[in-house]
Amino acid sequence: MDSSLLSILPNETIYSWCATNHAMSCSSRSSATALMLLNTSHAVRQHEFPHSITNFLAISNRGPESVLEVLREHTIAGFYLPFIHKHAQQELAAKALDHQSTHWMRVFQGSSRTQRVLHPLKWCARCILDDTEKIGRPFWHTAHQYPTALMCYLHQLPLNWTNRRSKHWRLPEIKADENPALPVSLGESAYTAAALSANLKNIPLIDMFSLRRFALHRLQEIGVIHSTNGARHERVIRWFTSTKSCALAQIAQPSLIPLINGNAIPGLLWRQKRTTAVPWVILWSAFEWESTNEAINSFTAAASGMALSHRGQLQLFDEVESCAKYAPEHVHEAFQCCDSYADVMKHLGASRADIIRWLDNDPHLRNSWRARLREGRLTECIERIRSVLRTNLNTTRSDLNKCCSAEFSWLRIHYPHQLSKLIATIPNKSSKQSQFEY
Repeated sequence: MDSSLLSILPNETIYSWCATNHAMSCSSRSSATALMLLNTSHAVRQHEFPHSITNFLAISNRGPESVLEVLREHTIAGFYLPFIHKHAQQELAAKALDHQSTHWMRVFQGSSRTQRVLHPLKWCARCILDDTEKIGRPFWHTAHQYPTALMCYLHQLPLNWTNRRSKHWRLPEIKADENPALPVSLGESAYTAAALSANLKNIPLIDMFSLRRFALHRLQEIGVIHSTNGARHERVIRWFTSTKSCALAQIAQPSLIPLINGNAIPGLLWRQKRTTAVPWVILWSAFEWESTNEAINSFTAAASGMALSHRGQLQLFDEVESCAKYAPEHVHEAFQCCDSYADVMKHLGASRADIIRWLDNDPHLRNSWRARLREGRLTECIERIRSVLRTNLNTTRSDLNKCCSAEFSWLRIHYPHQLSKLIATIPNKSSKQSQFEY
């Protein structure tokens, strides 16, 4: 390597390395720098895959493994490679070395002309200051350029980005006018998606069967579906479109309409054979994790074929489903403060079928809610009967049965012992009424 050129840094994009050396050369022609660095005048202009990757000095005269290593560390390919079969990775690397295809990068992205994945230039203002202080120059971080990254996974700050494409080499700089507003409510989802994205380059290959199995069990655990063998796609779509991750996808990838309206989600879980990275990262960040570390660890375990349940137990057999099922935390809170199906439906904005499914999936929640409602109903019945007795001290059993027929019927079914005790305190027509104490 030319001693006058700077070495590429870890997590630095090839575009950033070229832009830095272009700035140091003091040349006004981008094509001249491209010829010097990549041996082509039409070099990479953004952080997408360079057409002349084989001319990059770090992999010159090396094999497919070197190509994959450089792509994973210094381009956005690190976001897509884990979702591609190992044989396909080797084949694409060989095509890049032999110049057999100029569009081999589209296979990585899973994009098309109508469904294009956007890769704008993105940077973190805090990273610029830290890099300048520690290294002496700012650079484009590879993980920031991933399509689902809208927040810096190091500093938990929203990323600045610009969709303006340029034919010139650019270096990151602090500009307030290129900082799109990221709603505060999406901060946690944005950080989870960014951290998941940054972790992808550490995963060599994803076990898609295990990933799908874990995703289905997770949907069952949070009460979205009743069975992992099949579910109504409309219910899954309705759930996904109500999550903050879907709102995040509208900002990060507005061109991916099937993802934004949720139609792509059932295909990931049941039908679609070809998998793409963007929907999976967005879907995983929507699974109501207690922390970002839990989301990353669960994804890593599922990708390696060791799909752990939400409670941390390893599932040994595919045909045996987990016996422990739990409703989400916000569902538990709703049942603690609501006393009817209508109140729960209004509180959660869910249908009656969703309420019944949550109760079926969580027997403990169902039993505790029913016990609380029965205790409340018992208290209401006793207070109603006491009120009638206080109003008229000469009330007989017959009169009381007419006034409180609903209460007597309910007590006869659920609390017959308390009803017998109550009736014994009510006098006949000729007897003196005794004091009722419950």
